[in-house]
Amino acid sequence: MSFIVYRKNKKTGTVYVFEAESYRDPVTKKPKSKRTYLGRLDEETQTIIPKSAEPGRRNRAKSSNIPEAAASSSSEAMSIIAQQRNEIECLKKEIEELNKKTQDLNRAVISARNILNKCVIG
Repeated sequence: MSFIVYRKNKKTGTVYVFEAESYRDPVTKKPKSKRTYLGRLDEETQTIIPKSAEPGRRNRAKSSNIPEAAASSSSEAMSIIAQQRNEIECLKKEIEELNKKTQDLNRAVISARNILNKCVIG
């Protein structure tokens, strides 16, 4: 499963975008992640300025040189990510509520067992 990571440079304020993919290392049996650099984030338009296709070459392209289709797909991706984050927050709240209900049920079962034990013993 892969996800997008945004890293902000504290000195320059530039936001770099990476695609991270999680995997389990078969030797150490620990989770690890591999990050692939995608480009920089344009602060004004919230679009990703892609990295250069040639290795070792810097991409000097400005965000205005990006085709509109790429810019719109990037903004669509950002809105989808925002929606998914909202869904995750809602699901986390539901999980917390279900955990509380489960704890209440466990307490009820324990008290019922205690009552039955008193009846059987006493």
